Amino acid sequence: MLAMSRATAVVSLALVIGGCTMAPSARAAESARTACATTTSLGVVEGIAEGNLCAFRGIPYAAPPIGALRFRPPQPVGAWQGGLEATDGTRVCPQLRDQQSEDYPDGRSPYADEDCLYLNIWTPGSDHRKRPVMVFIHGGAATFGTGNEARYDGTTLAGSGNAVVINLNYRLGVLGWTELGGVDPAYRGSGNNGLRDQIAALTWIRQHVAEFGGDPQNITAIGQSEGAFSIGAMLATDHPNHLFRRVILESGTGYMAHLPALQAKLTPPHLDLAALRAMSTEEILQLQQQLLQALPGAAARAVYFGPYIDGKLVRGPALQRVRAGKAKGVDIVVGSNRDEMRYFAQFDPAVLKMTQADYSAFFPRRLDGRRQRMVAAYRAGRPGASESDIALAMLTDQGLRVPATRLAEAQSRWARTYVYQFDWEPNNKESLGAIHTAELPFVFGTLRFTGIPGGEDALRTGRARMTRLSEQMVDAWTSFARTGDPNAGRTAARPRWPLYTSATRETMIWNTRSKVVSAPRETERALWNAFDFNGLDLNF
Repeated sequence: MLAMSRATAVVSLALVIGGCTMAPSARAAESARTACATTTSLGVVEGIAEGNLCAFRGIPYAAPPIGALRFRPPQPVGAWQGGLEATDGTRVCPQLRDQQSEDYPDGRSPYADEDCLYLNIWTPGSDHRKRPVMVFIHGGAATFGTGNEARYDGTTLAGSGNAVVINLNYRLGVLGWTELGGVDPAYRGSGNNGLRDQIAALTWIRQHVAEFGGDPQNITAIGQSEGAFSIGAMLATDHPNHLFRRVILESGTGYMAHLPALQAKLTPPHLDLAALRAMSTEEILQLQQQLLQALPGAAARAVYFGPYIDGKLVRGPALQRVRAGKAKGVDIVVGSNRDEMRYFAQFDPAVLKMTQADYSAFFPRRLDGRRQRMVAAYRAGRPGASESDIALAMLTDQGLRVPATRLAEAQSRWARTYVYQFDWEPNNKESLGAIHTAELPFVFGTLRFTGIPGGEDALRTGRARMTRLSEQMVDAWTSFARTGDPNAGRTAARPRWPLYTSATRETMIWNTRSKVVSAPRETERALWNAFDFNGLDLNF
């Protein structure tokens, strides 16, 4: 029997006592709840009516990765006994609380429940109408974050785009991204378990989304930062078109997948698997913190965990495989924010004093012979820029902007491809610029500015302009998910977004006055032509 909510139980009790007729308000409430129930092959699922949508929060897509399943690949979830009440939007995979950058659903600290592989669904109706499906994979350096953050609420995307919107959790840090195969061959591949979680979620969605009013043949995977790194790695798996029809990569590509040599360097020495399996969740989080604190700065900590090219799941460098047509037919939107790396200054003020010597930890050694010419060219194109401005601009281009253009070039032969740059910034004394994550409040239409200094103040003074920008981006994202063309629902308020080609390099610049620019900062982009962007390696 389906577990009853408190509201349902009250209604049922009213019917039993004296056989009285249900009051009109109670009938309406019960009708709304009934409309938000659907029957799946795993059992009945009951959600909550929210306006014209149904929200299902806390649906397990895999078995709990606890006990003997810790450090193991995700396993299928079983059928629900008596049905499932999907109303819990508080699941968070284990992590130490990061109040600065994450929009958590509650005040817990730390988060220590390893039973966390759940997803949320917003749908206009569980009516088999084959709506486009938009699946969001959150960022957070594979260490922080959750699909249950209020800034990732799917209400606006689902309502405005008549789409089914889904977000999800996946294992983080040591629990999801530590390779233990060198300790015990039975655990080979554990360093990509966080990626396997995401693939398991996408597989579950493909199997069940029709029961929630979505089209399993029209899934768009959207990732930001670590989520985009992960989707980029998925493009290098076998048959990525079995996972999704389209992807939107915000501030990340397959370039950030670790090369095998880097993954070996990042594996902690002398791991004791028995001790790791016996540790409490809190002890594992403390070990994780020790590993991260030993690194040289916030930017290095941001890429310590993540997908790696293991040759089995991630078959090779994403760019090579995409160029060879291994992701043929997958439409792509990819882009970055103008001042990405300044984001890290809110955690480590020394970022704004980065020198070229500091940058050496990230700069590709194979380009050492031309580095001074590159620095001079960046300086010439940015009159008055400080040494740190130059280093941060180069790091932004190396890590995010130029790999995005390279991926777009590679895929433009095989599918529709679009490139953007996000330029909006708070433009007040708190602002760090158009930083990493700044597009998220606009894409989701939530206008929640956690982790974006100056964002809330900007909203107080410029809400109308910011709301228009959000509406335009929501329209572009949902139009792309529906048809593969971000212009399908375009209004006269925003320019037409052209396909990206290596000949014109036309790029949408998102701002309160958006525009299309051909080959933005082309001289700087071309400086990286000699680098292959096949995967991440670091000089520490």
